Amino acid sequence: MNSSMKKTITLDEDAYRRLKRWKRFPDDSFSKVIKRVVPEAGTLGALARFAEERGAPADDKDAILQETVDDRSSAKADPWI
Repeated sequence: MNSSMKKTITLDEDAYRRLKRWKRFPDDSFSKVIKRVVPEAGTLGALARFAEERGAPADDKDAILQETVDDRSSAKADPWI
């Protein structure tokens, strides 16, 4: 995808507030935040690599994986999630 291509999305206030809290630096864009904290949809192996690259403490990795699996399991019926 062309990195200069832009898309407009709509967020409710709660989603905007949550996303904004993930900003670490003044120059963080929402695109940078999303790429940093949201793994690509795919296999459990891809999710494990994401958790490893993110550097989550060992105790948190299991929780991250379980939460993501639970979230994705409930969303399987909706192809847009």
